[in-house]
Amino acid sequence: MTELEALIARARYILLDFDGPVCDVYAGLPAPEVARTLREQLARDGIVLPEDHQPSDDPLDVFRGTTQLGRQTAAVVQKLLTALEVRAVATAQPTPGTADLIRQARATGRTVAIVSNNSGDAIRAYLAMHGLEHDVALVEGRDGTDAELMKPSPYLVRAAVSRLDTVGARCVFIGDSASDVLAGLVAGVPVIGYAPSPRKARELTDANVRALARSMNDISTAIRALPPASTAELART
Repeated sequence: MTELEALIARARYILLDFDGPVCDVYAGLPAPEVARTLREQLARDGIVLPEDHQPSDDPLDVFRGTTQLGRQTAAVVQKLLTALEVRAVATAQPTPGTADLIRQARATGRTVAIVSNNSGDAIRAYLAMHGLEHDVALVEGRDGTDAELMKPSPYLVRAAVSRLDTVGARCVFIGDSASDVLAGLVAGVPVIGYAPSPRKARELTDANVRALARSMNDISTAIRALPPASTAELART
């Protein structure tokens, strides 16, 4: 049994990062366009971000730039970014194999949660559009104003584990970035890295990920190979 298969076999709860493992959020509405639109909207409201955050093409970096501008400003940015993310997921590209993974996990008695730096509203909108809202038990997203709680902080992973009323050892977290790996490690949750490219595989390996999946189909195949298990049986693993 490979390390990936062993992690899946032991896991009662499967936590998924959103952008990457579930879908390409900005496939139809590019991230640089979202970041630029967000900066322009903020400028119209008289909000000027710190210079070190102005050039970034990552909308989340724009949000992080609000940390030193106060809670009220952060709340405005959170609201604007959430609205843009909801627009973006309407044209997001599903990651091949993930919908099957989610349904296979549920069919084998496992619980699926999504843990992401994206907003919970955008994640739930995507799940509803793709008929997955009843297959995902929990969404733990960026729903507050404190950018410091986003991954690589373990806060969101720990919050998901707590809300699922379990412990990290009974979970596995599937992410595609070094920040996902760090958040999982600090939270005590083993991480499977989604690495669709050699560059991504090197990044995740350097971050000390436990196992790698070249595609989400690798993980859904591992789940499909497991016998159906009751909650009681999984609780003993």
